[in-house]
Formats: sequence, C-alpha cells, structure tokens
Amino acid sequence: MKYDRQFSFAQLEPSTQKWRFLSQRHNPLLAHVKTELWIPDPSLRSYSPSFPGVQSGGVIIMTYPRQLAGLEAVIDRLYTAFTGRHLEKTVAIPFNPTMEQITNNGYTMEQMTIWKDSPTALNISPSISVELQELKLLLDVKRQLALFRVANNHEREVFRDAPREGQVGYQPLVGFADAYPLHIMNVASVEDVRKRLANTIPDLEVLRFRPNIVIEGPQAFDEDEWKYVRIGKFEYYVACRTARCLLPNVNPENGVKHPTEPDSTLKSYRRIDAGSPKDACLGMQMVPATPVCSMTVGDSIEVLRTGEHIYTPQ
Repeated sequence: MKYDRQFSFAQLEPSTQKWRFLSQRHNPLLAHVKTELWIPDPSLRSYSPSFPGVQSGGVIIMTYPRQLAGLEAVIDRLYTAFTGRHLEKTVAIPFNPTMEQITNNGYTMEQMTIWKDSPTALNISPSISVELQELKLLLDVKRQLALFRVANNHEREVFRDAPREGQVGYQPLVGFADAYPLHIMNVASVEDVRKRLANTIPDLEVLRFRPNIVIEGPQAFDEDEWKYVRIGKFEYYVACRTARCLLPNVNPENGVKHPTEPDSTLKSYRRIDAGSPKDACLGMQMVPATPVCSMTVGDSIEVLRTGEHIYTPQ
C-alpha cells in the first residue's frame, strides 16, 4: 500500500555491523512514537509545487514524549498530572524524498535486515540526528539507532503462499510489512475474541492486530476459508491466514504489554491451521491480483472463491 509501513527504525547489530529493524514485538515502547501523514491537496489555494513537502509527496509528522531533566522534568510531571499527557516533541520527515532532497540531506542507501530479507533501504537519519538521540532514551535502545524508508524500486518480493508471476503477471511486492502487503481483519472475529476477554482486556480493539484493511458485515471467522475476493473494482488473492505472534499483547495506545492475553485465549480455540499448528490464527493476508489497484472506505467485498488454507512458515 502506498502509505503503509514505509518507515522503520533500525538498530546497528554490533556483531555484524548491520542494521536490523526494530519492532513493538521486542520494544513495546515504540507505541509512544505517534505518526500522522500530511498529503498535499492541489485544490487548496495555499498549494505550491515548489513547497518541499509537496515535492516529497507528503510529510510524516512524528510526535513523541520529550526526554527532560531538572526543572523541565518537574514541569512535565505537573503538565502530565493536569492533562494526562507528557510534553511532546514533533518533527517533520519527507514522505518520499526527491533525489535533490536525498543529496542535500545526506541520505544514504544501505541494507537493512527485516526477518530473513535484507533489502536496500534509504537511511534518512541525518534529518533527525538530534531526535534519534532522544528516542534512544525513550525507547531504552543501547545501540546506534536509525530511521529507514523503503527505497523506490527496492521493495521485497512476496512468495510463500502468494501467487507467482507466471500466474498473475507480476510478483507481489511489500515494503516493511512482515510478509504480505495487505492484512484484513473482520470486526466480528475480533468481537468474538473480545467477549472471551471481558475480565482481562474488555476494550480489545481491532488495532491490536495491526491490520490495514478492516471489514464489517461477515459473521465471525467467515474469512478463514476465503481464497479470492473482489473489493470495490479490484480483485485479490487471499494468500493465507495470519498466524499470530505476541504483538497483539502490546496495547498500541500506551505500549503496555499484557503477560498472556490475548495470545493465551486465542491459542485456546484458534489453532486451526495445519501449517502452523502451535500458533493461533486471526485475520487473513492478501495480495492484489493486479500490479495496480485501489480501494476506498465503504467499498463492498464479494467472496469469489473459498477453500482450505495451509500456512507456509517464514
């Protein structure tokens, strides 16, 4: 997806001197780093093609709690007591920097390891060198910290349960997502899980499972057997179920990690895939049937084919 999971923090591994991605799985404190996206609107009177944020196709606004000491720390505690929030710092980052911006800002192309892949990515750390030092304190990161962006024409090819180029005419691609570009979540399925967690996580929400497509209407777990669907005007292969790790145990709002839930409850009744028998499954991974597609909020979804899934591990 154009705007989804295009950036990733990474830390330098001392043994290999290589960058490795940083995830909330191992660092729940990342939840305190909030982002928003500003997209240029040519219809506005203030729109200017020469504005750097327009040239970069937008701007990422990153906000995080300030790391303070002395009198500032006292002020922060008072501010938090009255507002429930910490004093924050905000920084703007070009979404898709131009070649001129890459050169002027000193960005470099470097390899960054994400799971078993090591794609070439754009290291945009020079733009936020001061902020990265503050973020190391916030995130309790001891190693060198950097911020990477997916480099154009260096996306990772998706295989495993995805269709092959000979079948669809192209090999599906992904940026910094785990494995597949599209992750759908059925609200009714999450609600089924939430009801079982009424005494532990009564406010369980879809966001816990980090999808980029949320659907309403089907019965709980209807999606388990979907193989091919149409959303709006475009069609998609439902490649596999989502075998869940411990990430949903981390509350994305505050970074608090529950010691057992919802993982324990999910494993009590959602170990349904022979390809990953020890893991619970919730949600489905998809790839587009065409290299270019689009969808909008409110699009209808039509199930064109169903069948069995057997998950292929990473």
